[in-house]
Amino acid sequence: MSHMQTRETRLRVLVLGYSGILAGIAGFINSVALLVLAFPVGNLTALSTQLGMDSANPLLYESCMIALIVGGFLAGAAGAGAVLATVQTHTSARHAAVLLAEAALLLAAAGIEIPGFKALLAAAACGLQNAMTSDFPGMTIRTTHFTGTITDLGLILGRSRHHGVDRWKATVLATTVVLFIGGGATGALIGGRLGHNALLLPAAACLAIAMAILWYSRRRSSRMASAISALEPAHAPLVDRAPAG
Repeated sequence: MSHMQTRETRLRVLVLGYSGILAGIAGFINSVALLVLAFPVGNLTALSTQLGMDSANPLLYESCMIALIVGGFLAGAAGAGAVLATVQTHTSARHAAVLLAEAALLLAAAGIEIPGFKALLAAAACGLQNAMTSDFPGMTIRTTHFTGTITDLGLILGRSRHHGVDRWKATVLATTVVLFIGGGATGALIGGRLGHNALLLPAAACLAIAMAILWYSRRRSSRMASAISALEPAHAPLVDRAPAG
């Protein structure tokens, strides 16, 4: 296997694990939010429909909660977009910064008692995460909602007779769906016992992933620096001296 093939394989494994874990985290957060707040914080399609229904039959509390969730998700996505605007890789210090911000938001959501602010912070955390994976080079990966993901899987299956199956893409999409469901199940079990304090677990997971990304990025930078140094001549070229006299 060539160096390029090895690098491509490692990148695919990284993206698969990275996106799968984040999908599990999002499923966990959404499940806990449904238990504690009675509203999802990562799926805005149903909430937007409900907001439209509420405009015809106003329900002030519900409308305010939905507006806060939509606004929080939008703000989180915008924040991730601003931080990652110049990034062309899957892992960097900027990705770590986004995950650290997500951890901080989840920590704050677990500690605050006001439901509206709790929903706002948790939704912002989901917006940060989903925007980050949606901005991955080469493939948009959603980790907080799956209408688009299941649509993409359906397209892959429908086109398979004429175009074959893109196994890599199908694997990533299916993995995110399965782990999101698994995260939701785990969130229901733990959230039922710990309530909003269960959000501390995905906060810790985001912190751990951020630390791993920083370690990986520094290691990659160190190897690149070593490779560049190895290409440089062992000695600096001698400067021609002008003849005396």
